[in-house]
Amino acid sequence: MSSEDEIILKKTEMQEKKRKRDKSEKNEKLSKEERKTLKAQKKAEKEEILANIPKVDEDGLAYTIHQTKRMVKRVKRGLPPVPTEAEERDRIRRLRAEDKETQDELAGMIYKRKEEKEVPADIEEEEEADNDDEADDDDDVIADMKENEKEENLDREQEQISDVKVPLKKKARSKPVPDGYECYACKNEHSPLHWIYDCPAKIRNPGTNKVSKKLRGVHDPSSRKVFLSGLPFDVKSKDVKQYFEKDMKCGKVLDCKLLVFEDTKRCKGTGFLTFESDEAANKALKLNGTPFDMEMDEEKKPKKQLTLNVKKVLNRTQTKK
Repeated sequence: MSSEDEIILKKTEMQEKKRKRDKSEKNEKLSKEERKTLKAQKKAEKEEILANIPKVDEDGLAYTIHQTKRMVKRVKRGLPPVPTEAEERDRIRRLRAEDKETQDELAGMIYKRKEEKEVPADIEEEEEADNDDEADDDDDVIADMKENEKEENLDREQEQISDVKVPLKKKARSKPVPDGYECYACKNEHSPLHWIYDCPAKIRNPGTNKVSKKLRGVHDPSSRKVFLSGLPFDVKSKDVKQYFEKDMKCGKVLDCKLLVFEDTKRCKGTGFLTFESDEAANKALKLNGTPFDMEMDEEKKPKKQLTLNVKKVLNRTQTKK
């Protein structure tokens, strides 16, 4: 915002404050009964004006609320309620000009044109004398042009450097990383275990999120990850983990994620297991179709026998209908 715009804005604010202050001082001077009387007089005057102004136009169409308010204001100023065509055109032209001025103020495009100063005769004579020195000034202009070219070349080099992919440097995530998580940037080559966002091998390449979202789930998931279904609603993650590790002796489970309902937080009967090795995952896959016999409380134990379904996790192209 330019200095001229700031001055205009300050003047407008000062005028608005003064108007409110004058109105409040006037109301303070009047007593409660006088304010009530004044309000009743204004209301009666307004009702009288509304009774006398027309309700419909020449075509029989009812006037809008805004048109009625404008007619009331015209009557208070001593003008006829219905404006003429010329007055209406002037009003519309004035509103458009005010609207344009407001838009220019918001865009910071109000600038006062500098008045063209008349050149005196003495200055004209000096200009004629200065024409002889123009040849000397050409060398300075050429030197300035060379300097500008150098600056432009430097700007281009800086833009090229800024386009180079730079490793992402952000504050490390505080959320703990599960044991079965695999960083797709370094394939867990860097230690300790970390999120892909904090990986030192991750390269920042702006504008690629749209592509990565389209390809999400297209690649084959880990062979150590399996999908479970047929679980009871009251089962917990630690119970499922213990069932496959100790009861079924499949192998160490790195991560167990159960899908739960949003309102009750109870298990939906499905989930994902990530094992430490492919051998352990294959043992779990052999349990597909077997009854799910896990020790549970009598209250939480399901009424009918549940069949456990263990399947390999597939990518999106194979599971999409």
